[in-house]
Amino acid sequence: MLKYSWAFIFILTFAAMGYFREFFFVHLNIILYEKYYHSTSPAPFPEIMIFFRRFSYDTLYYSKYVYTLLWILFYFLANFFALKKLSNVVYFRKILVYTYLIMFVLAFFAMAYGYFISGRLQDGEYTLSRWLMGIAQSPIICLILLASEKLYLKSFPS
Repeated sequence: MLKYSWAFIFILTFAAMGYFREFFFVHLNIILYEKYYHSTSPAPFPEIMIFFRRFSYDTLYYSKYVYTLLWILFYFLANFFALKKLSNVVYFRKILVYTYLIMFVLAFFAMAYGYFISGRLQDGEYTLSRWLMGIAQSPIICLILLASEKLYLKSFPS
């Protein structure tokens, strides 16, 4: 019964994180749009995001990288603790760590290639990097590992 309670808590946690992440970035993008085009967006704007209107376009644009890293950290921690509470396989936490490291390194090299070789961040390298960071900001890896637990235990009985 305790495992089901933890599963419910993590479902709510991931749902709330997804909502707040989307809320934050959508409204940050509205501010970026307004600053770039020097106009006001017709989209409704929440008071909680007013603080970000003080910053310049460049500051907001580059701060999105920092915010992305923070959200990746939040999702990594949530995935890690979900695996810790919902799975009996300790090795899955190692797989999670290695997967995050690999995704981060691949995304970094894709962005570096796009910036230093192509000279811009708008081609396939940027798309690959965004896709990898999108996976890192989701419970997908955790769900795959949890779904594979019975197969793992059959393959490697204790």
